This record gives sequence, C-alpha cells and structure tokens, in this order.
Amino acid sequence: MPPMKHQHRRRARSSFHPSPLFWDELPELWLTKSSLKEGNRRNKPLSSDQISVSSPSTFAPNFLRNCSTACVEEIEEIARCGGPDLSDIRDYPAPADFSQHSMDPTNANSEHRTTTSTEPKTGSTTVYDAHFEQHLIDHGVFLPFHTYLDGTQPSKPGNFDEIQQRLRAPRPSPALSEDILEKRYNEFVQLDNDSVDEQVVILDILPILKGKRKANSLTGGNHPFNNLAPLTDDSIPPAKPGLYHGARPNQLNPAIQEQLSDHIVPSKEAKRPVVPNFFVEAKGHLGSLDVAIRQACYDGAIGARAMHSIQQFSEKGESRYDNKAYTIMCTYHRGNLGIYATHPMKSKNNDRHTDYVMTRLRNIAVTDTTESYQQGLNAYRNARDLADEFRDGIIQQANERYAAGQVYTGISDGSEETT
Repeated sequence: MPPMKHQHRRRARSSFHPSPLFWDELPELWLTKSSLKEGNRRNKPLSSDQISVSSPSTFAPNFLRNCSTACVEEIEEIARCGGPDLSDIRDYPAPADFSQHSMDPTNANSEHRTTTSTEPKTGSTTVYDAHFEQHLIDHGVFLPFHTYLDGTQPSKPGNFDEIQQRLRAPRPSPALSEDILEKRYNEFVQLDNDSVDEQVVILDILPILKGKRKANSLTGGNHPFNNLAPLTDDSIPPAKPGLYHGARPNQLNPAIQEQLSDHIVPSKEAKRPVVPNFFVEAKGHLGSLDVAIRQACYDGAIGARAMHSIQQFSEKGESRYDNKAYTIMCTYHRGNLGIYATHPMKSKNNDRHTDYVMTRLRNIAVTDTTESYQQGLNAYRNARDLADEFRDGIIQQANERYAAGQVYTGISDGSEETT
C-alpha cells in the first residue's frame, strides 16, 4: 500500500491582493500600488459596531482660527520639536464625521471624497512587485545573482555546463538558406515591433519560437495552479504561468500521481499537464521584464519542487539533493529571450528543508541580427526538448521503482519509508 497522501491546508483565494500575513513578515516596504492599497485597507475606520463611544471632533483649521495668540504660539513651539507623541492613539478609529475632511493619500489632486468609494482592482502586475520578490527570498526562493548576508552566492546547478552545451547545439532540421532566413528574420522583427500587448506576444511571437510542437509533451497556460500546496506560507496567490509544458497524465503511474498530487498536479482538469518543468513568461512592450523574471522564478520553484518530489519518491539516499537543475524557464520581452534554470538545494536556514535557486543560462537579443535570431530559435527549442528529456527520465525511474516495489518517500521531512 502506498503511504498516505500528504495533506496541506488550502484556502480559497478570491483576490490577488496579498494577505496581511504577507505584509507583516516583510522586513522592508516599497512605495507601490499594492502597498498603498494595503495601507488604505488598514487605515479604514472601524465599523460602527466596533465603535463604542463617538465624541465630537473639530477640524484643525477651524480650531486654529478660534485660538488665542498665546495658544497659537504654544502650538508653534511644540511643532518645532516634531509635535506631540501620538503613538498611544495608533489604530484608534477616526471620528464618525472625519470622512468629509479626509482625502485619499494615493490621489492628492482629488476632491474631498464621500464615505462610499470603489477601490481599483489589483492586477497581476501589481502582485509581482518588489514586495513579492522579497517574500520569495524570505522563503528560500532566490532570483539570479542572489547574494547571502555573508557575501556568498548560491552555487550554480551541477549540470550547468551540460545545459549550456545543449542550448547551443544545432537543431537536427536542415539549415535555412540565407534568403529564407533573412525573410523570416525581417518578418519576426516586424511582429516584435508591433507586440505592444502581452496577448500579441503569446499569439504571434511564441509560435515562431517554439516551432512544431512535439507530440510527447503537453502544453497548458493562463490558468492558476490551484491544486498545489503553497510554495511559501499561503499568503500569495497561486502561480499562473503564461505557458508551460508537462507530462501527459497517463505517462505517470496513477498511484504516484495520487500520493504526490499537491506537488505535481497543478490542476484538477484531467487533460492538463502534470509535472510541469518548462515555463514561459512573455511581456509586450508595455509590460515589465522584472515582473516576467519574478513570475518565472515562482514558476521555476514550483517546477523544481515537482521534479524533486518525484526524485525523492523514486530514489534512496540521505539527502536526495544532487544539486542539478531539471526545470527550465524562458522570458521574452522587447526582442530579448532569457533562459533560466532552477534547482533545489538543502537550505542553510534551519526553519526550512529546501531552497530553490534560479540561474541565468542565456540572454539572447533575438531581433539583433539574423544570426542571433537563429540562435534564439535554436536555444528556445533545445531548452524545451531538454526539459522534456529531464522530465521523461525522472518519471520513467519513478514508474519502474514503483512497479518493482522499491519506493522511498520523505517528501516533507526527509524521512524514509519503503513500500
């Protein structure tokens, strides 16, 4: 009998705005739309049933106009020293009639607002801001070139050179003639120049990069990974990759899928990919490359966790960290293709077992020349095919060991169990 499936608490997310826990744990805040929205939420007055006493209040200008000269001089003297200490009234509800004088701090030029207002919705771009990046770092998910407090950096994956060599390898298809290559390059440059919005990149640019789709992999995208256990502390929304590749559900033994589902099955939809380990985040000209890289980092950690979970399921060993990358991510923005890999490693932090390290592999200006255009196409397709090979190999090992009755678990705590 296979071990009991690991249980994780999941909560429904109806909004992309991070939870209070997310903000409370951040060591530093940046001035972003998301942080301003959280500030507005916390500064709202308490509801009427929470206010036990309502006392009359006077707006400051009205009070000062009625002050004597001596009183004004006393107030000015206090103000020179920074004003009175108001820490004892922090979080105290505002007077009931205060709203007629207040202004929205996010819009200094607006007129005085009434008590009823409609807050703007927070889009996904706002979620993936500097606070999100800090949240990932605090939970052991590191972007490229991350530096520890002691000045050192996480190690590159052990198969870094192997991956680099594969990305630069020529494709098996015949080389294009110079005339055809020039024509396709010019068409691509024009498409890229017209790709103002993300949807245009997805519809026009990505099909050229990926070429003919391979039959042994399954593609998905633009839906939340809401069947997975939280990667951090459940205070951020589930990942929602623009595009990802994974295995067909019938490729992996059903019993393994059942046990590891909250690590390897992103969606409950039966025909969507499982064990995703190749991701693409693309942005139009109006989009942000920083956002794309943060999204790719989040995607990659989830993919690396999936691959690592299957490895732990099918391999025996104390640490089960081979420090190799089996998950690859790509970003595309304004003609530039970024290729990255993520690998798990034993954490230096005693509060968690695993860290996930994102490493940059290549950065190619696809629209620069015909040569760089061809390099970009080759590198993208080689990266996708290599991710397929990594995934197929690990899944095959897991299936074989399960069939032989040699299954080792310990997904969450490093302990071993044989079935």
